[in-house]
Amino acid sequence: MIRALCLLLAMLAFTGSAEAHERSRSNSIWAETAEGLDFLFYLEARQATLFLAISNSGTSLEAAFQQRLIDGLRAQRGDQVCALASPPRVRLRPDGRLEGRGHWDCPEAGPVSIEVRVFSPLSANHIHFIRFETGDGIAERVLARGRPMADFGSGAAHSPAGWTAFLALGFEHILGGPDHVAFVLGLMLLVSGWRRLTMVTLGFTLGHSATLALAVLGHVSPPGAAIESLIGFSILFIAAEAALTRSAEFRLAGWGGGALLLGLAVLSALSGGWITWPVWLGLVVMTVFYFHWIGSGGRIDVAAPFLSAGFGLVHGVGFAGILLEIDISRDQLLPSLLPFNVGVELGQLAIVIAGLMLVALLGLFTPQRFLGWGRAVLIGGLAWVGTFWFLGRAFG
Repeated sequence: MIRALCLLLAMLAFTGSAEAHERSRSNSIWAETAEGLDFLFYLEARQATLFLAISNSGTSLEAAFQQRLIDGLRAQRGDQVCALASPPRVRLRPDGRLEGRGHWDCPEAGPVSIEVRVFSPLSANHIHFIRFETGDGIAERVLARGRPMADFGSGAAHSPAGWTAFLALGFEHILGGPDHVAFVLGLMLLVSGWRRLTMVTLGFTLGHSATLALAVLGHVSPPGAAIESLIGFSILFIAAEAALTRSAEFRLAGWGGGALLLGLAVLSALSGGWITWPVWLGLVVMTVFYFHWIGSGGRIDVAAPFLSAGFGLVHGVGFAGILLEIDISRDQLLPSLLPFNVGVELGQLAIVIAGLMLVALLGLFTPQRFLGWGRAVLIGGLAWVGTFWFLGRAFG
């Protein structure tokens, strides 16, 4: 029954968008001069299409972006509110980003405050990374809907965005990424008991912490689409393992899954998919040998920590994406990486605690057979989204 449900949901996964990280982001660079403030504002053009929803019919993307910069930016130096000298100049860059350039007249000297509400009416989880340059150095801040103001006083030079800002960013990132949440929930289906669950989550932590650091510091840079696809595969793999119970089922899943992946590899080679041949071959070998080993008497509780650590290596590169995209200065990468990773760990811990509390609460009031049905539905849902993201990203 579980396998039939997984197959049905997996078939539904061939439609729709395969995006899982919906958090929009932008960044700006501000330079202080004697006359005021110069700024550059960068945003991916596809994110700016949201502005068309609140613009007049027929408005171009560049014009809509320009208006949002006028309406959503404010600057103040000392006790005087700065005035925008002229409408920002907007252009579409070759890299697919919109660029807005402008100047604020700020005759009065003193501490600077910059308010960014460009996305406030459109995206509740948008984040903005702001860099402030003066003759004394650089200061950086992370802004969000709940914290739209950046203050730069006399001690702002050379100051990083702050521990709390990146801690919150890491915490919100894992909770706002449904693929990462789905994977952690899948891990909870494989093992029972605090000790085993701790080992599994520790394996995931070690794996993603390693590649998060390597990717942010520039030592590894695999294609983003391929990584996103493999994150989807990790969810599908965990769901399949949780769905199977008998040795024969594991062995059949190994050979059948390996053959299916080999067919997808051929299709990818013909259609120009994102995943390369060596990676496809690795997925085939891992699927065949892992499931055959489990079907031949291997213990899931022993293998689960190593499996979670291996897939954690893939998820870590996915976690790094947001830090790499907000254009942090090189000397601030390490100071921002540490609190961000702590935030990710706290978010992961929150998912595990919430899941355990929900299971305990349901166990008090729900008959056992309904709990079994709930587990089957959860496995089917994970198989659905895993297939959805895996194939949609691999061939999208």
